[in-house]
Amino acid sequence: MNGKNGLYPIWLGVLGIALMAGLVAAAFIFMQGHVLFNANDVLIWTLPLGVYIFLALASSGLTLLSALPLVFGIKKYEPFAKRLVFLAIATLCGGFVSIGLELGSIFHMIYIMLSPNLSSPIWWMGAIYSVELAVLALKFWKMHTGDYHSSFSKLMGTVSFVLALIAPLMIGSVFGLTESRATYFGPMMSIYCLLMAFLSGTALFILYSMVAGRITAKASSGEYAAVVYDDFTLILTYAAGIVVAFTLLKIAIESSTTIPAFLVYHSFEHLFGSIGVFGSEVILGLFLPFVLLLIPAVRGSVGGRILASALIFVGSLARHMEILLAGQSHPVGPKAEQFPQYVQYVPSVWELLVLVFALAVMMLLFTLGERYLKLNEASAN
Repeated sequence: MNGKNGLYPIWLGVLGIALMAGLVAAAFIFMQGHVLFNANDVLIWTLPLGVYIFLALASSGLTLLSALPLVFGIKKYEPFAKRLVFLAIATLCGGFVSIGLELGSIFHMIYIMLSPNLSSPIWWMGAIYSVELAVLALKFWKMHTGDYHSSFSKLMGTVSFVLALIAPLMIGSVFGLTESRATYFGPMMSIYCLLMAFLSGTALFILYSMVAGRITAKASSGEYAAVVYDDFTLILTYAAGIVVAFTLLKIAIESSTTIPAFLVYHSFEHLFGSIGVFGSEVILGLFLPFVLLLIPAVRGSVGGRILASALIFVGSLARHMEILLAGQSHPVGPKAEQFPQYVQYVPSVWELLVLVFALAVMMLLFTLGERYLKLNEASAN
């Protein structure tokens, strides 16, 4: 992180290669459009949108965590507030890269903002996250200048917290208001998105803190051991438990229905394989890390925390993609006569490059922020 480690230039080189590949992909996507994606008239939302949802929700989760010291005044978490806000900004920037390429042009994002449709949850989703990014940037700037507790700084912290609560609910409503898709429709999608935001944001913060702590030799310091290694890991355990309970309830409801759309949904939903009614992404990305976190010896070890948080974070993307694709898999209306009973999907190389590009932007910002922006600073008061 400080440039003295011999792996630092290698890491920057890897990120540089990923960014170049992403820029090449962006150029082709802007020139040729959606024809490069494995989308069709039935499956219109694919990997780039899933990546946006994944990173945007994780950013909201990081913002919610930052509210512990900045809004609720829990002083022992204040040393991590600046890092949490910056990670939220960087993660959301990665999400915007993905949605910009999914739309086919960055100018489409600007057009959407300048031509509001106030009855559209998609417009509100983009607007709320745009405002949230601006508010987070203002909050980070005030913190970087040493201002944690002025009226304006506190206002920015409160506004970002409220937006971070609303934004996941709005993402869920994009799907939950879709009456033609029974597997999306209903309030559970909004609740699920809010829960997943907090879970994935906490997992990302712990994973990042563990890795950064090992690199910078802070992994065994009292601050990291007492707060990141204990408090935030406990928060992650409780969050995972809540999501496990919600997921079991969701699966039970879906398994008991005889609605045709759900029957087809279950023929498609296990994109990553399954054991019984449980998809592999649920078993490996949620149930397994939750069990690991319940074991004191695992929860108390660096390796166990890294493994559990990594499984949850990566598994979050897989679960978002599973739901996103399975809900579209069943053709409805006139399209039902042209397509099979359900439509399969495999991402194209260009879609995978969008994922690489978004993650590379996010991790480059992480790296540069950690080196130049003094993210471990706390308030002087």
